[in-house]
Amino acid sequence: MNLDLNREFEIIFNKKSDNTYFSPGRINLIGEHTDYNGGHVFPCALSFGTYGLISKRNDNLMRVYSMNFKDFGIIEFNLDNMINEKIHNWANYPKGVIKTLKNHNYRINFGLDVLFYENIPN
Repeated sequence: MNLDLNREFEIIFNKKSDNTYFSPGRINLIGEHTDYNGGHVFPCALSFGTYGLISKRNDNLMRVYSMNFKDFGIIEFNLDNMINEKIHNWANYPKGVIKTLKNHNYRINFGLDVLFYENIPN
C-alpha cells in the first residue's frame, strides 16, 4: 500500500499537519522478558511501526483518526474529560497516555488533531 499520509491528513482534518513522527516497532531476537530480570536480550528496531501526524489546536479538543480503524472515523474528546469510554475504542489508548502525563503534572493546555497509521499487524 502506497499512502501519502500528509494528503490523508489534509483530507480528514481539512488542514496541513505541523509535524510527522515515526515510532519503530521492535523485536527481541533472544531474551523475551529477561531484560528486566537481569538476563541478556538482543532487541532490534524494525522498519515497520507507527506514524503520527499532528496539528496543534487553539482549544482543549483532541481529534484523533486511525487509518487502521477507519470505521470509527474521527474520535473527539476534551482534555478536561479523560475517562475511558467504550465508544472511543482504540482512542482510549492515547487518552490513557495523556491522562497519565497530566497526572504527573505535565501541562497539556491545547488540543491536537492527530492521524495515526501503523504498518504492523494490529
